[in-house]
Amino acid sequence: MNIRRIIAPTLLLALFSASSCQDNFLQQNPLGAISPASLNNSAGVEGALINAYGTLRGTGGWYTSPMNWMWGSVRSDDAYKGSEPADQNQLNPIERFEVLPSNGSVRDKWSGCFDGIGQANVTLRLLKDVQMPDAQKRSIEAQARFIRGFHYIEALTHYNKVPYIDETVVDLAQFAQLTNTADIWPQVEADLKFAYDNLPGTQSQIGRVNKWAAGAYLAKAMMFQRKWADARTLLQTVIDQGTTAGGAKYALMERYGDVFRGVNENGPEMVFGIQYTIGDGNAGANGSQDAVLAHPHNNGPGGCCGFFQPAQNLVNAYKTGTNGLPLFDTFNQSDVNNFESTPNNLFYAGPLDPRLDWAVGRIGIPYLDWGLASTSWIRSAPNGGPYLPKKHIHYRDEMGRFQIAGGWGQSVSGKNWPAMRFADLLLLKAECDVETNNLEEARAIVNRIRRRAANPEGFVRKLVDDADPSKGFSTTPAANYVISEYTAPWTSQAVARTAVLWERRLELAMEGHRWYDLLRRDRATMTSVMQEYLRVEQTKRTHLAGARYTQNKDEFLPIPEQQIARSTVNGAPNITQNPGY
Repeated sequence: MNIRRIIAPTLLLALFSASSCQDNFLQQNPLGAISPASLNNSAGVEGALINAYGTLRGTGGWYTSPMNWMWGSVRSDDAYKGSEPADQNQLNPIERFEVLPSNGSVRDKWSGCFDGIGQANVTLRLLKDVQMPDAQKRSIEAQARFIRGFHYIEALTHYNKVPYIDETVVDLAQFAQLTNTADIWPQVEADLKFAYDNLPGTQSQIGRVNKWAAGAYLAKAMMFQRKWADARTLLQTVIDQGTTAGGAKYALMERYGDVFRGVNENGPEMVFGIQYTIGDGNAGANGSQDAVLAHPHNNGPGGCCGFFQPAQNLVNAYKTGTNGLPLFDTFNQSDVNNFESTPNNLFYAGPLDPRLDWAVGRIGIPYLDWGLASTSWIRSAPNGGPYLPKKHIHYRDEMGRFQIAGGWGQSVSGKNWPAMRFADLLLLKAECDVETNNLEEARAIVNRIRRRAANPEGFVRKLVDDADPSKGFSTTPAANYVISEYTAPWTSQAVARTAVLWERRLELAMEGHRWYDLLRRDRATMTSVMQEYLRVEQTKRTHLAGARYTQNKDEFLPIPEQQIARSTVNGAPNITQNPGY
């Protein structure tokens, strides 16, 4: 049974104290609320845990789930907000690094993180007073602590200094006393380590976290603290022994594009996926709300709303030399042709990494099984550019099973979101290899990833008939795909570091990882990348004109002003704002 089938779309556990009033009718539980006593049993704890899993889908607004297309891709050099300037205009200052603590989406992301943390804490509080077998109790505690740790990685990588809240914090007075000046990574590590040590390798429900996914996120938490050697050891164990929750050994799929097929969403490449569904009788309420806006517009797949468009910088990064390797220093000196720049000759003849046309929809190139991507699918090219998102978009033959139409013309996706897949895990290990000077191990991993990408069976291919996609695909690649492995030994740590970071960008593009990959680098590197991106990109996209990235400020979002106000005691706030805001 898949746990996503039983995640209630709007269930909130309303835990309250009984009234002291003696009038019987006033002592009745509020309609729709659930009393603590009714949850003080095995079924109640399991229900609370399922609700905690539900918070991984995002709560309280768009841009709150780990899909992170806004925070991890648009805020980086991978993507633009897209659409039109006036639509969702609270995102414009985020993309331009002019965001204020009053920004509603910044507040919503914070709430999404702490709603998840809070629901994990509800589960842990209930668990203390429930009688059940020790093994079952440990399993529930481990799952709840993983969810809490997962949300804390989200919170720390977005806001840096956040308060640590465990299950002992229960009332407003305690919340107001919380501070955000301490380093809380040790508590996050402890949560994830408990999960790793106590979870089984397989689960009866495939949506539940297992030991190996917990180990992968524990290693990731270590990496954000630059504990490279410890993370490397753990990642190697997970790679060697890890399985999916269903028991399949972790592995790369043979063809890159198959990773993003709905039928493979819980397959051997998925370390941990956010579970979505549209076929559960809830009219899409358990579908991916963060993906709602991020479909091609008009007559394109989904029909709305034209957000989340790949940046020209990202497309250019897929250029290769005739030797099939990336062009680290020269990739952005000229653009891959597009209909804006060369309307009569938009097809780029130079060599390209074949993963480009799985990550990016290019006009005139087959777009999944929908036919050729069309300019009519772009809502506003002057604002969002000439490219389309692709990885999370449903195939035509997935409609009804993994996608349904929403109530106002939007498309609701039931495809899981790959929060971490095996290629990601491998490249995290390669990153640790570089930082511990095991350069040849890093090269072997990168070559393993590139070898899969080079499989010609996995290339996007031209249509037999451009006017009739139902006739299928020819045997001819859709572009000049040239990709090779690194044959020369890696002897320079700096060069190896560049190559691994580049490989992560190409492999994981438009999956919401780019910002956090840059964040793990030193601040000067992150600043250099982002300032160079804005310097060039604002000459192509007017909405970025004058945008500036500032070191020691823009690495993190501001703490929402409401949170600082709520922490004020006797006129002084206990939560402090991030530098520069």
